[in-house]
Amino acid sequence: MQENQKIQQFIESSLRKSSKVSERQSFPSWEEISKREIRYEYSPKKEGILVSFPKKVLFSVVGGALVAAASITFVFLQKDKFFESAGVAVTNVEESKPNKEISVALDVTASLVKGSVFILPEGAKDPMPLEKGYHLTSGDTIITKQQGSVDLEFENKSSMRITNNTELFIDRLYKTDESQTQKFTIKEGKILVIVTKQKKENEFVVGAGGQETHVRGTAFSVEYKSGKQLVAVREGMVVVGDLVVNASEQTSFSDGAEPSKVVKIFPKEDKELRAMLTQITLSRELKLYEEFSRLEMVRLEDGTEYRGVILGQTESHLQFQGPDGLMEIPISKVLESEKIR
Repeated sequence: MQENQKIQQFIESSLRKSSKVSERQSFPSWEEISKREIRYEYSPKKEGILVSFPKKVLFSVVGGALVAAASITFVFLQKDKFFESAGVAVTNVEESKPNKEISVALDVTASLVKGSVFILPEGAKDPMPLEKGYHLTSGDTIITKQQGSVDLEFENKSSMRITNNTELFIDRLYKTDESQTQKFTIKEGKILVIVTKQKKENEFVVGAGGQETHVRGTAFSVEYKSGKQLVAVREGMVVVGDLVVNASEQTSFSDGAEPSKVVKIFPKEDKELRAMLTQITLSRELKLYEEFSRLEMVRLEDGTEYRGVILGQTESHLQFQGPDGLMEIPISKVLESEKIR
């Protein structure tokens, strides 16, 4: 902006100066011109206006316009050299424009740490103990030992449990105004994940052994040990390669092979995910109780139950704060509500 203002000021000051040709000429005063007879009548035509000029006058006007245009063009073409010689820094305006979308780190915190758990930040040589409250970022590697595990809490209400003997690399962890990107790679071990419902623009991916699991919103686990991978789903749906794995299903395959079939989820995988879901729900309900000093349940006509806090209501909806965030419940579908704590 400053550069353009300086260029404009330079051009204006140059145009205000009379040319040497003009300075050598003597021009009649206005009083003298007003007393002269009219030599060239104004003669408008239907299709436009035609004004005639003597050749000498026409030549002077056109020539002056060409000189002015050439001067302005020269200044713009030579602006860098001109300002550099004057000691003024020149900046490319296009290069200085900010990006339309600015990405920032998505906040993910270690909410519960058990046993021996270590963090290896990007660029660091040696891992250090991971403590509760640590904010993770892209490039971090989390390492759990034999008796270690860690729970991660995402700002978007998703949760992840990294079980013992696991090494997990955080590829990308950021957000923009329009989307969120969360990508992880299991080098060895197992994770349990509860992902809140994702927008179409969001990306939640878990890679292992060269294969990726894409998630929209679900409760699932990924285990990768000795070149073999197992993906189990308790709620929702995930996509592994070209294979869709629905609720209460799982698939397993080895490195170099494409997942090709699904089977009913094993009791062990189902039990682990169900236990994690229960723990997360109870933990979030406790936070609600500590904040509002009450806990309520709303039961719908179809049997669905919501546990949380009723904040208020309109003529048609209840404003309800649940463990996963704010929601509106149609009053017409509510069967009953009660205080449970």
